[in-house]
Amino acid sequence: MYEITLFLHSHARWMVLIVSFYTLFIVWRGFLQKREWTETETLASRLFVWMFTLQFILGVILFFIPSGLAQTAIKIMGQDFGTAMQNRDIRFFGMEHPLQMTIAMAIVHIGASRARKVTPSARQFRWAVICFTLGLLLILAGIPWWRPLLRL
Repeated sequence: MYEITLFLHSHARWMVLIVSFYTLFIVWRGFLQKREWTETETLASRLFVWMFTLQFILGVILFFIPSGLAQTAIKIMGQDFGTAMQNRDIRFFGMEHPLQMTIAMAIVHIGASRARKVTPSARQFRWAVICFTLGLLLILAGIPWWRPLLRL
């Protein structure tokens, strides 16, 4: 189960990045050109939230698999926290990555929710631009770029 979930999580990140860049293009364009919020922005926002939520769920599953990297990192951190913090993989997968992605998930969901509920369009775009940009920056910072970019 771990290998399948890791494979899906590894490949889904690319879809999340593609969709997030597309969504940011759409909302920034609307914000800068003072457009009206349309179904295009709504669909792009939903797609971004859905894809990132799927990726997040896969990550949560990976986090709680007993023999997985995150649980191993947590076990090591519990035994010797100071030494564990000196190991990049243990620190990253046991603490930094889950925390960054959880915060990014909250920010993206807040932005999508607020953009859906407020009016006029200028406020919708402002919420989407701020939250989606912050969310994507956290996502980019939380990706383990030194690990294999595609798992086969």
